[in-house]
Parts: sequence; structure tokens; C-alpha cells
Amino acid sequence: MGGLTRRFLEKGRNRYVSMDDPDSQGCEFGVIYLEAGEEYSFVTEHEYLFCLCTGSVDLSWDGNTYSAARMDWIAEEPVVLSVPVGTDIRILCSKGKAEINYACTENSRSFEARLICPGNLLSVSIADENRLDGKLKRIKRVFYDWDSHPDSCLFCGEIVNFPGCWACFPPHLHDEPEIYHYRFSPRQGYGFSEFGSEGRKVCDGDTMCIPGGMLHSQATAPGYYGYIMWTQRLKDNGHMIEYRMTEDHKWLEEQQ
Repeated sequence: MGGLTRRFLEKGRNRYVSMDDPDSQGCEFGVIYLEAGEEYSFVTEHEYLFCLCTGSVDLSWDGNTYSAARMDWIAEEPVVLSVPVGTDIRILCSKGKAEINYACTENSRSFEARLICPGNLLSVSIADENRLDGKLKRIKRVFYDWDSHPDSCLFCGEIVNFPGCWACFPPHLHDEPEIYHYRFSPRQGYGFSEFGSEGRKVCDGDTMCIPGGMLHSQATAPGYYGYIMWTQRLKDNGHMIEYRMTEDHKWLEEQQ
């Protein structure tokens, strides 16, 4: 339970979780890696979300072009592009190296592509800065939700853990599976992913697929910043995700 994919980046599209994975609930996740002058283009066969993790790129879709750059995922917000099936996508690395996280899932609904630039994400906050001696301090960035983008089937965002801190603690669960993609700064950093009664060490570039209904939380080693991009497919019921935790840890929710 809880599949872990180690990072072996190749040029082009790197698929880490497939729609056929029984733990993914029909989501695919991966990273598109390009070097200066290289491009990746295709016509989307599903709903897609692209999130610039690092680098400089020109994003083109259906006659539109946007130049985006992001050098530091700790301090800088991402550029996110959400597109429906049948969108003509072109990603050009304008200089250096670029890594673009992507997620996709089946969605027959047609909607207008959405470009979300820094400053326009649904929410950005420093969460739980003072709770439990500051051990839960993290940056939380939500790209959009069903209220703001009702035609999408994806719910995605980023968490940046401060050194030595936890995310998603106390451990929580929900019916929907969840994909976590990890980065660390400096890159030799690491953390631990807790799921159910097990735990695994996670390193820069790892991807974890956590089954639905399983308690989970994350810890980052002292001295290192940790990054998680989460991906979930929403149920086709018009409701957002319901988060729950066990009675054992509910008392911590009241601790300052």
C-alpha cells in the first residue's frame, strides 16, 4: 500500500503515476523536463494541469503564448495552466533547464483554458505558524477549487515545509486517493511520508501515491525545506473533499 516512485528524469515527459494505478483513482502525474531550446508539444487527450516548478518556459495553447519563469519554489508562486481535452499544447524551454509538473485525468466537460499567474492563485498562506511550537509551519498554495473552477476534476496545490516541520499533521484521511510529489532544498534533503501504520523516506523528486481512506502526514528533516505538490481527482458529486482524523489525535487541533 502506498506506491513510491523514485526520480529518474529523462528529457521530455516522465510519467510517475499512471491512470491505471489502482491507488491513483484515474489520475496521472509526471514531470516534463526540458533544456534550453527544447520543446514538448501534443494535443491533450484528457484534462491537464501544468505547474511550472523551476525554469523559464514559453507556454503556448490554442493560439495563446505566455512566458513564465520560476527559479525558487520556496519564495516564488507557480504559474499554472489548466486545459480541457483537445487543447494544442506547446512548452518551450527558453533558457537553462525547466521542470514542469503535470497532472491529468478523464473529463468530458469542455471549459475555457485557465492561466493562473503568481498573485492569482485561489489562496496563499503561511499555515499554523504558531501551533505546536511552530512545528507545523508551512506555506500552503491552493491553485483553485470546485467553487472557482467547477468544470475541472482536479484539485491541486503546493505545500512548502519549513525545516524540521510537519505537514498534514495530525494525520488525516479522506476517501479520495492523493498523489504527493516531493522536492527538497538543498536537493540532498529528505523527509518521511507516514501512511497508515507505515512510513517511508522520501527524497528530492520522489512521488508517493497514497490510497483513499488511509491516514497520512509528512515530516521534513531539520536544515532542509520540503516541497509537496498534491494531486487529487474530485468525485463527480459536486462536493469538495471531506477531511477526517482519528479520535486519538483530535485533541491536538486545540493546541496552540
